[in-house]
Amino acid sequence: MELKNQIIYISKKVLNSIKNFKFNFETSIFIFDKELNVLYSKSNFENEDICKVVIKESVENNAFVLSTLQNTTVRTKNQIYGKDFSVISSPIHEIKNKELQGYVGIITTDDSENFKMISEMLANQISYELHVHREKLLIENIIKTDTSSLITREQQHKVELRIIKNITQGLKDKEIADNLHISVSTVRNYVNKMFEELEITSRSQLISLYYENKLYDILNQIKIKNRFL
Repeated sequence: MELKNQIIYISKKVLNSIKNFKFNFETSIFIFDKELNVLYSKSNFENEDICKVVIKESVENNAFVLSTLQNTTVRTKNQIYGKDFSVISSPIHEIKNKELQGYVGIITTDDSENFKMISEMLANQISYELHVHREKLLIENIIKTDTSSLITREQQHKVELRIIKNITQGLKDKEIADNLHISVSTVRNYVNKMFEELEITSRSQLISLYYENKLYDILNQIKIKNRFL
């Protein structure tokens, strides 16, 4: 999931957690990316055009840039169509490297300090949720990759050892293929690959290693070594 979609996903989650979005004043909460594109919003504004004008003036007055430079919540004032509006901006940062991810912007006719706290709280919560979400995706990806690798290696070992056991019984490729329900070419591919990995050239050497109880360990070490190269 790309950064923009991650921010939208987390912003919806955080803003939807505000159960009672019923303020006594006209208020809009916006989530912006760092280029100040609106990603998500929640509003009780009756006139959306006013809101757009206030956002435009706030961008032009560098209210959001100012909050980034000061690394804190910033309040600016605008008067549009005879109404006084407070514009509060809080930067959303990546927790690990503090890189700017976007902004929480609140536009309200409420002149109290409450919305400064709300804006900062939302920005911090979105930063935290983004961090947790990305860590979760990273861990899931690692587990998925490792599990897939382990399963593949384990299954491969089982096929290799079953082929070797069949070889020790003097069976030909066609008979081995029939026993394991695989194709003759697959049997030959496995045998050739084992020859290459074990640096041997004959089936007698393969059988010798098997009876010396070294084969599984040797193959396993080769697989692990190759995996981390």
